Amino acid sequence: MKKKANQTSSRDAVLDAAEQLFVSRGYTTVTLSHVANKLGIKQASLYYHFPLGKEDLYVEVMLRHLEHRLISLERLISRAKPTLESCLLEVGVWLIQQPPLNAGRMIMSDLPELSSDKAAQLEEAIYRCAFAPIEALFIQYRHQLKDQFQSNLGFIGGTFLSALESLYTFRKYGSKTDEELVNDLIELLLKGSVSN
Repeated sequence: MKKKANQTSSRDAVLDAAEQLFVSRGYTTVTLSHVANKLGIKQASLYYHFPLGKEDLYVEVMLRHLEHRLISLERLISRAKPTLESCLLEVGVWLIQQPPLNAGRMIMSDLPELSSDKAAQLEEAIYRCAFAPIEALFIQYRHQLKDQFQSNLGFIGGTFLSALESLYTFRKYGSKTDEELVNDLIELLLKGSVSN
C-alpha cells in the first residue's frame, strides 16, 4: 500500500512540475530534460510514469489543468450574485490571478505538434473547460445584450477571455487593483468606451 502511495505522489510531483513548465512556456519549448531538471531527477525516470514520452505527459498535464480550471470557474459562478457583471467580476479577478492559459498559443503552436487525436482531445477540453462556462454566462444573460451580439455570444465570451489574458501582464504595471481592472474591462465590454 505504501509503495502505491509513493508511486502516486511521485507521479503527482511529475505532473505538478510539468504543469508549471507547460502552462508558462508551452509544449514546443519544454523538453523532458526541463521537467527532469525541475524535479532534480534523471530524464529516464520520467518514462516510468509516462512511458510514451512528452506528448502523453503534456496531454495529461493540460487535461488535469483544464479540469481544475473548470471546477474553479463553476464554483466562482455559483457563488457570485446572479447578475452578468457579478459573475464576470468573480471569474475575471480569479483568472488574472492565475497563470494565463495562453489558449491562442496552445491552438496555434502546441496542438499542431501533437498527434491529431491528442490535439482534438485537448481542443475539446479547452472549449469545454475554459471557454464554454463563459459563453454560458452570456447565453444566460443574453437579454441584456444588443441585438447584433445575440447570434454569436461566443464572440463576446472569447473577447472577454482574451482581454483577461492581457490584463494578467498589464496589472503588473498599473496602480489599479485586480477588481478595478476587471470592472473596467467589464464596463468596456458591456457598455463601450465612447461617452454618449
